[in-house]
Amino acid sequence: MLKRILIVDNSSVLAMRVKALLELIGCEAVLCHFSEVEKILLEQSFEMIAIAHGIPITLIEQIKPFLKSVPTLLIAPNSQGGTVIDSFSDIYRLLPDSQVIYPFYDNKELIGILEGQLMMNEEEVEILLPRILLVDSELDKLAELETALKGAHIDVVTATSLKEAIEQSIAYKIDILISDFNLPHCSGIDVYRKVKGINPDCRCLLITSEALQSTLIEAIRIGVDDVLEKPLDQSLLLQSVHKMWQTELLKRNNTELVERLQDTVDALIEKDSLLRVIYKNTPDGIILFQKSGKVLEANDSCSSLFSVERDKLVGHSMYDLIDRDSVNEIQDAIAMALHNKQFHCDLSVTNNLGTVIPLAGSFSEIDFHGESAFAAVLKDVSHLKHKEDLLREAKALLEHKVQSRTAELQAAKEQAEMANQSKSEFLANMSHELRTPMHSILSFSQFGLEKLSKEPIPVDKLEKYLSRIETSGQRLLSLLNNLLDLSKLDAGQFPFNPSKQEILSIIRTGIEDVSGSALSKSIQIRLNESDFSSCYLECDASHINQIIRNLLGNAIKFSDANSFIDVILRKEQNSVLVQIKDSGIGIPDSELEHIFDKFAQSSTTNKGAGGTGLGLAICREFVSLHHGKIWAQNNSDKGASIFISLPINATNQTLSSEILMS
Repeated sequence: MLKRILIVDNSSVLAMRVKALLELIGCEAVLCHFSEVEKILLEQSFEMIAIAHGIPITLIEQIKPFLKSVPTLLIAPNSQGGTVIDSFSDIYRLLPDSQVIYPFYDNKELIGILEGQLMMNEEEVEILLPRILLVDSELDKLAELETALKGAHIDVVTATSLKEAIEQSIAYKIDILISDFNLPHCSGIDVYRKVKGINPDCRCLLITSEALQSTLIEAIRIGVDDVLEKPLDQSLLLQSVHKMWQTELLKRNNTELVERLQDTVDALIEKDSLLRVIYKNTPDGIILFQKSGKVLEANDSCSSLFSVERDKLVGHSMYDLIDRDSVNEIQDAIAMALHNKQFHCDLSVTNNLGTVIPLAGSFSEIDFHGESAFAAVLKDVSHLKHKEDLLREAKALLEHKVQSRTAELQAAKEQAEMANQSKSEFLANMSHELRTPMHSILSFSQFGLEKLSKEPIPVDKLEKYLSRIETSGQRLLSLLNNLLDLSKLDAGQFPFNPSKQEILSIIRTGIEDVSGSALSKSIQIRLNESDFSSCYLECDASHINQIIRNLLGNAIKFSDANSFIDVILRKEQNSVLVQIKDSGIGIPDSELEHIFDKFAQSSTTNKGAGGTGLGLAICREFVSLHHGKIWAQNNSDKGASIFISLPINATNQTLSSEILMS
């Protein structure tokens, strides 16, 4: 099972080196930023923890209980930074039993330290021992050697001839061959050649009674590791075996290490190639610079962004490439970052065309060959800023629409409330207007019936009562007709029959129709036509006549006795203007428009004068059918004037209106 090692890092190059070496010797190395270490220690367990410099002291104190149970490594900073060294010294005082590794250690030294620390953590170390094949034709010597080796807990198999040695080599994996040089039918060298052919990694120790130089040369030539002379010393034998086995183990470890190193190198090359492709082709600018601003490295996107050739970027000042406000923001962020040297800044740079390009920058402090540096990823966010501007505009427009709609709803609410109030007032007035003539009709009818029962019948009294009944009936009929007319106008079903009519004749007819009412109050109606020539309009004569009668009736009603009402006609550019001027009590300025509304009456006339407030509303509807205008205006001396403007050339308009009304 792989040993799991946790490396708590602060963007240190040496920490990355330690991680690669740990993986090289067969460990699972987990590299994490110190801001995440507490969470990881709570969720996972590790055989060793390595802590890089730059970790906050407060965090070391918090995780110290976890560090007591496993070996701890401290990754030291470069010795040139005084402040950093002081901070690292504080960490070492908290963890005095930790093994310290320094940037100047080479890989061999680091591997030795790492393996030593990992061995300390093992409760039981498995010792790998060789399997030895003993070959000797003399059984007593063979048994003596076998006893000596087995006493050292070494696995031993024996043979007395070449044939048996070959059989044992086939049956077992032989690590070391110990053979007598002089055998009955062959030499120890012959045995070694056969055994090595079956077990290529087998090492060889020969025992001879005559250590001739020629024998030694031949043995060395074919790969024999050692030759011992008889009589054999057991201690010397074990030392030789140990030496050969350590050499073999070292060879095997080196082979495994080389294979693992090659795999790691291949993986690193592949990762490096991938990172270089990403680094070169990413659309975001990647730049490495010192605290002073000196650029150490930059990719092609930075060259395009700053409009500077990539080769010339290195050595340039980062602060000369961006706007002054952005420089101040970066320097302030670096000063405020403290231990956690990661921050974000919004920057801007002006290109050759004078266009300001907004950038989003992500910055991290790293250890660059023992020196402090900052790596930044600069992302062009012009499109995002454009979208933000569009969203702000849309928001402002939406708010304006909401306010406008709210105002419309408020106005509609107020209009509805006014209409409801007008309706209530209308119903109150209507109730009064209906009751008054009806009460008069019933009362005088009752009076007449009572007079009929007397002798002689008072004819003069009956005539008076009948006259009053007729007047009240006419008033009631007029009220009902107005209501009927208004309902037809609202439903668009009022008869509208335009034809070519002489306007002056219609107005004279209207004056004659109300002359009786004017005479009863001694009011004189004066028609001013001195500046008016004959004029024909395409209109409905009955509508115009009713308008004139309604307006003159109002003028008579609200004018004092023995006064004048003037009807003034003027021909304007494309219309005829009719003014009906009275000398009554006038209309409040705030109600000049309101009096034409349905169910509405002026506050100065709706008490005691009678009426329902429908006459002027009907007049406005009739004038609208003729595509004209009607409005009220107070006179400068006394009373008020109602103006009617009717178009002269309205044939097409009236025909279209006739079609709609039909």
